[in-house]
Amino acid sequence: MEGMMEWQSQTPMPDLARRTKDPDWERKQRDREYRVAARREKRNRKADEKKQRKLNATILRRMTRNPDKYTKNAERNRLRDIDGERRKIRTEALKQVQHLAAVHDPSGVMFNVGPVITQEDGTVISLETIRRRQEREAMEQAKKNANLGTVGGTYDVKAEFQVTGNRDKTENDKVTGAAVNGINPARLSRIDAVKPHIALKGMSKTQQKKLAAMEPRPPPPKPIIPDGISIPKGEEDWLALWDLPDEQLERRVIRAKRRKAAERKALRTKQQCGKIERRAARDEKRKVYRELKLTWKTIKDCLEEETRHKTKVRSIEEEEAKRIAVEINRFDRKAALNRCAQFGFTLENTPGVNEIKPKALGMKGVDVDFEALELGESLNDVKPKGSKKRVDLSTVPEQAGTQLVPSAPKDGHDSGEYIKLDVGEGQDYEALNFNHKLRRKLRRAIENAEIRKEVLVRERVIDLCKERGLEPPPEISTPAKPVHLKGHRLLENGTLETEKRERVRMRMELAEYNQAARVLRKQAKQIAMEAGLRVYAEMTGRIPPRGNPGNEENSISYGPGWYRA
Repeated sequence: MEGMMEWQSQTPMPDLARRTKDPDWERKQRDREYRVAARREKRNRKADEKKQRKLNATILRRMTRNPDKYTKNAERNRLRDIDGERRKIRTEALKQVQHLAAVHDPSGVMFNVGPVITQEDGTVISLETIRRRQEREAMEQAKKNANLGTVGGTYDVKAEFQVTGNRDKTENDKVTGAAVNGINPARLSRIDAVKPHIALKGMSKTQQKKLAAMEPRPPPPKPIIPDGISIPKGEEDWLALWDLPDEQLERRVIRAKRRKAAERKALRTKQQCGKIERRAARDEKRKVYRELKLTWKTIKDCLEEETRHKTKVRSIEEEEAKRIAVEINRFDRKAALNRCAQFGFTLENTPGVNEIKPKALGMKGVDVDFEALELGESLNDVKPKGSKKRVDLSTVPEQAGTQLVPSAPKDGHDSGEYIKLDVGEGQDYEALNFNHKLRRKLRRAIENAEIRKEVLVRERVIDLCKERGLEPPPEISTPAKPVHLKGHRLLENGTLETEKRERVRMRMELAEYNQAARVLRKQAKQIAMEAGLRVYAEMTGRIPPRGNPGNEENSISYGPGWYRA
């Protein structure tokens, strides 16, 4: 039809349907979504109808001042309650008589019950119950086998019917025969009238279980208690209630409902009565816990101060260790050069030393004249030789041009002429800024060049010793650069702490701190709970309040040095 929107599924087509080009996928998907939408609409409609029925019943009770609440299918529920009460009475009576039979006559002949046995846990059960339980398990296993047979192959339904058909037939005959005498006729007529219209296929498992529990059952034979045997003291005589009429059973049901309603009301009243006290106890517990947490601030501040002090001391130790390592390296380098001089090798006569030039890292494209730099005693003491305050125009490239630039000063005087340097297109002349980073970088480059020169002299001496078959002197084998063991502490026995020992020590310190914090939190929770219980007991009148004079001996101390009420 024209003007109608084409249907489009919200679910994308699966890969299998796309590969096989299933023409019926859209139709199946459309039908599936329609069923889901219809089911959702029906569920919402039924929920709205239920709400409206409850509202109508409430309005009707208020208008007519009728306290009885309207319930759907009241007559059906009344008959169900009566049957349930009768079934409960007879079940309890059978259990009671079976316990007596287990003591006096396990065969059950004297008590008109079947044979009974006492299980290991002390419970009493009849052999008929055990047989029905085994039959039920066998039927469930047969159903599982049937499902497996339908999935994996064929299943012989006739053979299964031959096994269970006769038993089902006899049970149905028993039910039909007992339906005439022993079952409420009104109840039976209602079930027979409604049962054909029930479709079990669209019913939930819970509803099916309820219907199965409400189905009529043949009444069990009435047990008897022989003379001279009595029920235990304190137990209700369920056998005396076996033949109660429907009116008395209905009254028992009503009394039980009223009793449960009274218990629920009493519980709600009790909960509402203690609401204020519990809230006050909760507030007191939170307040005490908050106050105790404030006392931890001092401990935390002390720990943080100790950590800062340790960090400061460690940094000082690191700097001192670095300085000592540099001093030791300088002494070893000087001793190595003196030892090399004894072999006839110095920085002046060793070939290849002059070719080693300093090279600054990270300064690609910048030419630095290291011959024009001089080093001081400190790390940052690097400056050009003969540095002057005025600009040295001799360092300007030859291709640079000059240009007179007129400029008018701000004070309004005559304009002057200034010189502007032009180093060519794409080039800007910029003098080196000798800040602390650049000074350290240049000093490191010069020192590395000196170390490489000394290493070259040492290598020449080592080669000479190998040619003559001599062992190189130990002074030459010392490290050329400072060796600084970072993070190692000196232990009490004079040895250095290894990395593994340091990790173990840090882990132990963290575990001790967590354990101490855990203990503090546990103590604080216990103290706060005691404070809350104290307030609750005072408000309920179980103990005298703390404000009364003369009750100082009853005051509770919530821990040594922590909190006192």
